[in-house]
Amino acid sequence: MKILFIIPPFSSGGGWLVPHIGIAYMAAVLKQKGYDVTIADAIAERLSGPGIVDSIKKVKPDIVGLTATTQQIYTASIIANEVKGISPEIKTIIGGCHVSPLPEQTLREFSSFDYAVIGEGELVLPELLRAISDGNDGALVNIKGIAYRTDDKVVVNPQGSYVDVNSLPMPDFDGFDLSLYRPFYTLPIHGYRELPILTSRGCPYDCVFCFRTKGKIARYRTVQSVINEVKRDIETYHANQISFIDDTFTTNMKRTEMICDELMKAGIHKKIEWSCGTRADVVSGPLLSKMKQAGCRVISYGIESGDQKILDKATKGLKIEEIREAIRLTKHAGIDVYANFIIGLPYDTVDSINKTIDFAMGLDIDAASFAILTPFPGTGLIDMIKNGSGGLKMISSDWRDYHKHLGRSLELDAVDRKKLEKLQRKAYMKFYLRPKRFINMFKIVGLGTIMSYALQRVYIKKSGPSRINDHSV
Repeated sequence: MKILFIIPPFSSGGGWLVPHIGIAYMAAVLKQKGYDVTIADAIAERLSGPGIVDSIKKVKPDIVGLTATTQQIYTASIIANEVKGISPEIKTIIGGCHVSPLPEQTLREFSSFDYAVIGEGELVLPELLRAISDGNDGALVNIKGIAYRTDDKVVVNPQGSYVDVNSLPMPDFDGFDLSLYRPFYTLPIHGYRELPILTSRGCPYDCVFCFRTKGKIARYRTVQSVINEVKRDIETYHANQISFIDDTFTTNMKRTEMICDELMKAGIHKKIEWSCGTRADVVSGPLLSKMKQAGCRVISYGIESGDQKILDKATKGLKIEEIREAIRLTKHAGIDVYANFIIGLPYDTVDSINKTIDFAMGLDIDAASFAILTPFPGTGLIDMIKNGSGGLKMISSDWRDYHKHLGRSLELDAVDRKKLEKLQRKAYMKFYLRPKRFINMFKIVGLGTIMSYALQRVYIKKSGPSRINDHSV
């Protein structure tokens, strides 16, 4: 059985582009079971409609698997329609962080998807493929973590248990053209090759704007398995940069120290640099010093707001002073800091957003992003909007407007969309139009994203909100 995984395109550019680790894990699992797996990454390969169709015709797959964020779901459905036009016999399966909280709605909304995989797919997909291969529709009812159609109904099965992360093979990147990807916080002229690594799955925190696809309980891989994967990435894929993409890399600080110790013991810190993302309340001076010694180059912190009341309403669980101290300690250790802020959080006002901008300006950080809040499916924001709390107002139900950074799906009673966008521009201009930060705009954000941002703002004025992210292929 031939499986073609397709990663749908985005309409907007981006500075950081790494191989899709979820698809890489699925490829590894399915190859172990004897499946013929091909990957088409429309983002990295810059595939438009004809290019994607050519890939489908060339591979002649039995199954097309698609992964999609909320912004990509519309494009994924169009690709699935193209698949059905090529051959109605090809089965289409949708997975990813959009369909997981909305399996029934997704299958009802997009008839081109035959099946949906909810949450982690490494255990689910092989079972589903076996049932499809055997033509055994009766087996579907016993497969946990899928949704499917029967007659005119959509059936959503209960979700199964989460994956034992230490039972999985290493992600397989053979199907990706690794020369096409761009590392985090590195100018492309340096020729770095960066690969992502997940050392854990699950997030124990309760931020109102996040949907935890992999659950609320952190599941940790053994330290040795992490080290083995880093070695493999260096030796097999010639990586010279690693991005640890755990939701919060240092949740277990002792374990993080152990990873650093083993990286240094194996001499890996002399061969690579690495980055990670974490929270300000799970770092310490000694840990950061050890991370620097072990090759850590940059840490991305989720800060979100400079107003304590807004942080509390977003259930971030952080204190302003914890943020300041974490950044001070990180810079003291010699590690660069990338800070993430969100404009338009629940109960935000013009004054609190300006307070966030001023807070960012006063921090010793190397680069920053200022995203406008997007109410993604499955997040606590959706309940707040339904309950009329937080001053939040949905202004678009078009999934193409749900871009994490440039979307146009929400505003506040106290701050309309036009004002939110004006404040976002103000934040970027104030932060980056300074001599010490200007070059970092191109390191972190990337010229492609800057141009995309400017062009989309012009397009918004001409076409209105529902056409901001036209994913037609």
